[in-house]
Order: sequence, then C-alpha cells, then structure tokens
Amino acid sequence: MLKELWAKVSPSEKFVAYGAVAVVVGWILGQVLGSSTIGGGSVGGYNIPGYTINYFGWGNAGFLELVALVAAIVVGVVLYLKNAPNMNITWPLPVVQILLGAAVVSLAGGVLATLIQITNGGNPPILMYVADVVVVVGGAAMAWFSYQEFLASKAA
Repeated sequence: MLKELWAKVSPSEKFVAYGAVAVVVGWILGQVLGSSTIGGGSVGGYNIPGYTINYFGWGNAGFLELVALVAAIVVGVVLYLKNAPNMNITWPLPVVQILLGAAVVSLAGGVLATLIQITNGGNPPILMYVADVVVVVGGAAMAWFSYQEFLASKAA
C-alpha cells in the first residue's frame, strides 16, 4: 500500500515529505543530543546526583521546536490524506497552499528556535546545533518544494 501511495506523490511533494521526515528526525535528535548533566559526582565515597537539562526542549526555543514538529506532522498528514485511496476530501484551500503554509511555519519555528538557542548563552552541548541544522534544513526543503509546487499550480 505504501508503494501505491508513494507512486501518486508528485516529485516536489516527495521532497516535501523528505523535509517533514527530516524535521521529525531533527527534533528527536535534539531531545537526545541537547541534554547536558550539570553537577553530580562523588565526594567521600558518596554519590551526589546531578541534574540534567535539555537545552533543545527548554523554554521558548523548545516551544518553537515543538511548533516546527507539529507543522511537519501536519504536512505528512495532509500528503497522506491527499493521496490515500478512498479519500474524497473537500479542502478549504488548495492543498499546495496548506502545504506551503505549514512548511513555512515549520521553517520559521526552527530558525527562531536556533536563534534563541544561539543568543541564550549558557553552555549547551555542541551536538544540539546539529539537531537544529537538521530541523532548519528539513523546514527549508519543505518550504522550497512546496513553493515550487505552488508556482506550478498557478502556471497551470
């Protein structure tokens, strides 16, 4: 069934789907790579626990990363519903506009979260920025190819 769905997806929409997957993977990487343990250790034979903070999912940046994730999931759901068999949905807008809007929201969330994380200071793990780059690149791919699909729909 997945092959049948994938065959119905246009080439631009395939890249939009790749971008949505990249945003989801980047968010998961951020949850794993953005954590840092502060304090803790051993004093006089006693273990003192530290505390772990996740720079990626904390504060305003974490909220914006979550917005980027939800927008990427919306893109995936819209692509599925558009191409699924036995689905006859009356969309309130053209599908390309819905995809473009969600993709831009995802890109904006990723970029703003990255800027917040860069300017916050502190001592975040450097690998957290790898996750930020994956989220931003995924959002950019979704936005660019959604825009290309939008232009093609206007030309037709």
